[in-house]
Amino acid sequence: MLLMQGVYVSAQDILVDKIVGIVGNQPILHSDIEQQFALMGRDNPNLPENARCMVLDQLMIQNMLIVRANLDSIEIDDAQVESQLDARIQRILDYMGGNESQFIEYYGKGPDEVKEDFREDLRNQLLAQRMQQTVMDRVKVTPSEVKDFFAQIPKDSLP
Repeated sequence: MLLMQGVYVSAQDILVDKIVGIVGNQPILHSDIEQQFALMGRDNPNLPENARCMVLDQLMIQNMLIVRANLDSIEIDDAQVESQLDARIQRILDYMGGNESQFIEYYGKGPDEVKEDFREDLRNQLLAQRMQQTVMDRVKVTPSEVKDFFAQIPKDSLP
């Protein structure tokens, strides 16, 4: 189901955010797509034209996994989330030479506040990864099935 909904500031007609999709009960916001797109752009300045569509696809898949994980009562331990948050913040600080003022200048807030901002996203990422692993553990493919699959593809369609 795709639902378009926006929140506008009426005095200036400025779009604050909008829901671009919903998977289960998980909304996907325009700001989520733009945030992921900006992160991709930092790593690779030559993004393809459809990069935002790719981000939306990834977010939809992640949300599908989260919804299914919640239905299956899969949980993530708080200690695991905290451990990963601490490691990520430490890596960022190490990258910045341990300079906390540079960290604050870059993020506009201290490490503890950034950890708080990242906590729910990280929990969702870990939940999606665990659900994906659960699904993949059930998949069994034999070498002959792989051969049969590729044999069905026309030779001129293979790279």
